[in-house]
Amino acid sequence: MPADTSLVSVTAKVSAYYRQFTDIQFAQEASELIGASAAFEQILSEHGLESENLTFYAPMFEARYKSITGLIRKSGSSQVLELASGYSLRGLDLTRCGDIRYVETDLPGVIQTKLSLLEEIRRRHAIRPSAQHVVTAADALDFEEVRASAASLDTGGRLTVLCEGLIMYFSKAQTEVLARNIRRLLGGFASGCWITPDFTFRAEAGNLPPDRVRLREAITGVTQTQLDASAFEDEQDLVAFLGRLGFRVQVRSQVDETPSFSSLKALGLPPTVIERFRGVLRVWVMTIDS
Repeated sequence: MPADTSLVSVTAKVSAYYRQFTDIQFAQEASELIGASAAFEQILSEHGLESENLTFYAPMFEARYKSITGLIRKSGSSQVLELASGYSLRGLDLTRCGDIRYVETDLPGVIQTKLSLLEEIRRRHAIRPSAQHVVTAADALDFEEVRASAASLDTGGRLTVLCEGLIMYFSKAQTEVLARNIRRLLGGFASGCWITPDFTFRAEAGNLPPDRVRLREAITGVTQTQLDASAFEDEQDLVAFLGRLGFRVQVRSQVDETPSFSSLKALGLPPTVIERFRGVLRVWVMTIDS
């Protein structure tokens, strides 16, 4: 991580920018309210990139978001802790029916903006604040902060922990700290799982299209962080790492877990875009022994 961890938080606006081209609940308004387009265009202009050459990212972000949301619903858990939630409004969406308690965390600067964003979205849609939805500051690498953020959850129930778009900014050592924190937290609940799409493999990183490589280089410059320093050699290496920490691993296809891709129509993209990335769009579900 860079010395100033707020630098990585800038990338939350990149995610919000691409989600605006989808039918994800509140995504267009969230992007508008936090100035995601302006932030993204600034990154592009400073690095000589054109947004029209990067539209393929929209269905990738859509698959990531929707597949995780679907897996949360399938998990049977009524409690969710999201680490580094950024400007996603999944927590607001999933708690409107009252059957899920959702705690989301991020660094203080993001949380300050997030609370203002939530207030405005609730005002626009006449959504009353709910005790089921908690937003609080916590560093995912600090176990005491993570544990404190989950203090209101029922340890006698099932807990789903998730992080989306976080691990690629970590070193391998930081990834292990994160995994140990989550394993330790889950061990205090009756049952649960950890969901993330964030693991990457070194072999695949060398086969990226040029425009994607250039955007990643731009993000590296903005965040002062080497992307995918946490990458594993291959699936076997990842499974061995997680197994050593006490996790059992399942891998799912983001594409197969995504019910629809609204961004294709919104941006005039062919369905072949999805097939091109099918093999690398994965989401992992980790469980522990009770």
